[in-house]
Amino acid sequence: MKLFFKLLFIVIILEIVIGISCTYIIQESSSRFLVNLSNLIIIFLSFPIYLIDKTYPFYAVGSEGFGFMLVFINVTLQTLALYAFIRIVTKKKN
Repeated sequence: MKLFFKLLFIVIILEIVIGISCTYIIQESSSRFLVNLSNLIIIFLSFPIYLIDKTYPFYAVGSEGFGFMLVFINVTLQTLALYAFIRIVTKKKN
């Protein structure tokens, strides 16, 4: 369980840093390549919630609480997938 919470913390920090960086690049860059790359990174960060609606979780219409809940659910699902992957890989090594 400690590993899960460490991964959750790391994923939250990475999503914040990458999300802010990509948003800055989209707004300030004139390079089409960087803007397209940033859009792809934002889409990757929003999986698996992105599969439900393309505006989720970062551009959700609704209250701030609803947006934070979507981001938290998204980060938790990503962390669960990463945790399961690490557990499977470590069991196969043993």
